[in-house]
Amino acid sequence: MRTTAKLFSVLLAFSLSIGTGFANSYEVDTPERVVAFADVHGAFDDWTAMLKELGVIDAKLNWSGGKTHLVSVGDLIDRGPGSRKVVELLMKLSSQSAKAGGAVHLTLGNHEVMVMTGDLRYVSPAEFAAFAGDETQADRDALYAEYRRFNTGGEDADVRPKFDMQYPRGFVALKKAFAIDGKLGSWLSQQPFVIRVNDKVYMHGGISSDVSEKSIASLNQQMQGELREYLSSIETLQKAGVMPMHIDYFSRRNFLNAQMEDYAKLNPGVEPGWYGDMVKVFDAQKHFVFSDDSLNWYRGTAMCHPYAESFNTERFLKRVGAKQLVMGHTPTKGKVRARMDGLAIRLDTGMLKAVYKGQASALVSQDGPDYIHYLGSTEKFQPLGDHKSLAQKLSGMSDVELEELMRTAPIVNIEKLDTGITNPKRVTQAENGVTNDAVFKYEDTNPGIQSRKQYIPRRYKDSDRYVYDVAAYKLDRMLGWEMVPTAVIAEVEGDEGALSDWVENAINERDRLEKNVPFEGYCKQQEQYRLRFIFDILIHNDDRNLTNILWTKDDFMMKFIDHSLAFRVAKKRPKQYKKVLLQVSDLLEARLKSLTKENLTRELSAYLHPRQIEGILARRDLILKEARGTSK
Repeated sequence: MRTTAKLFSVLLAFSLSIGTGFANSYEVDTPERVVAFADVHGAFDDWTAMLKELGVIDAKLNWSGGKTHLVSVGDLIDRGPGSRKVVELLMKLSSQSAKAGGAVHLTLGNHEVMVMTGDLRYVSPAEFAAFAGDETQADRDALYAEYRRFNTGGEDADVRPKFDMQYPRGFVALKKAFAIDGKLGSWLSQQPFVIRVNDKVYMHGGISSDVSEKSIASLNQQMQGELREYLSSIETLQKAGVMPMHIDYFSRRNFLNAQMEDYAKLNPGVEPGWYGDMVKVFDAQKHFVFSDDSLNWYRGTAMCHPYAESFNTERFLKRVGAKQLVMGHTPTKGKVRARMDGLAIRLDTGMLKAVYKGQASALVSQDGPDYIHYLGSTEKFQPLGDHKSLAQKLSGMSDVELEELMRTAPIVNIEKLDTGITNPKRVTQAENGVTNDAVFKYEDTNPGIQSRKQYIPRRYKDSDRYVYDVAAYKLDRMLGWEMVPTAVIAEVEGDEGALSDWVENAINERDRLEKNVPFEGYCKQQEQYRLRFIFDILIHNDDRNLTNILWTKDDFMMKFIDHSLAFRVAKKRPKQYKKVLLQVSDLLEARLKSLTKENLTRELSAYLHPRQIEGILARRDLILKEARGTSK
């Protein structure tokens, strides 16, 4: 315990000594220029070249940005050869910028946390080599001796070469540098996970539901505290000789269990002095800082449906007084992307070209509109949109192209499906080297009711109509949801019906549960159900069941099929949704409010009676009245 107390004294002294060299406030308001970048991953040359172009540093890599605020959203390290130089330069710039009236801000990424905690899976040979000069032969021999203490088999002549490959030269020095009392680790472990500068929040990953109701200060205090406690416990165990340096991150728990068992055999009934730190290492597996929902790991904000994710994002931004989230972590294909109508910016453009094939970029904010700077360009760019077409994902075509193919392409195969009571068919079409599959439904219990003068609810309330599948698709696209497959009216074997694009490589919820298939997507099931509730109430679909909720197997993103029993005229919720909580972001609210009698009639009158269109609008109003918004 004396070791731990001494360690915290060192940390306290260090934190006080760097207070003037780093922008340690979690929230900053400034009229000065703000330059933000993401995910350098050791791409030192491109990163510094970009900073020179922006006037942040000079030719000698010294601060020349004046009062500029430079913001990193993490992942300075791993994979690239220049990781050490990136961190050391940022440390130097933090001190130089403060003297010039500017500032450097860093939010920790998952890779900083990984290396500090001993997860070295993504440390490249060049990164180890960068520390080789700091490592003596005595360091190597001590590491080997410690290794052999726990790995006694084999002759040294055979074991040592394998050891040197597994723990290359530079391993010891890198571990020491990133330890909590090391040159790099002591600095990194003091940095926050989220900051606000003016109207922007900067973090590495994204905003999960667990985060959305917390403050910036509380999140930093929690995550920094969890990280430091873990690092301190590991340090104590290593100094006690219980946790050798060579034990990797994923082997620690089993190793400590074995150590405890051996100790208990030799010292029955006696608790070792390092027991408390061992327990902390075990307990840390549940810490938020290491979870997939943490600020440095969560990918939902970048990858999942914008209308589902915008609820948590808006709620957090409103809580902290910001208007936009800037994040890294999930690389784009070389261009900065804006999601949720600009509410979130994806700034990781794959700067390390050797791995990600991208380019260096920065988001610049000053007087006037924000802009993107790409390395080597003098033009000021705007972020690109992040719209994802369902038709493009499923069939490699736009909706317009796919509709045309489904209407006109020759049918080359028809297969009866054993699901559903209306005997649907799987239809394969091929034309000009393009093949596409679709589901054909042709049941229509009340043909032509959309054109009748009167709509009689008692008579039509149980209508099963294929045209409703097309209506659901059209409404989905009006809302910009991209969750209902492309559908058209077509003829198959002399029968008119609806062709809906086949969702390949998918599993329905019934089969997923019966087969115990784990839900392994970045996008949480309950977050996606938020949209299911809204859509099914909007179209009054009381026939949603486990067989017509589809999950694409590669990313477990939800898709909706089979709406032939929807579009009732009732102005209330369907029975199965009577008690569900509705959550609507401002973004989703705006989309729902965009529905009018005029545009719905224009798009849906070929499939729905005017009374049914009125029902959509009435239920839309009900949703907006009853839903919880992001300000509540």
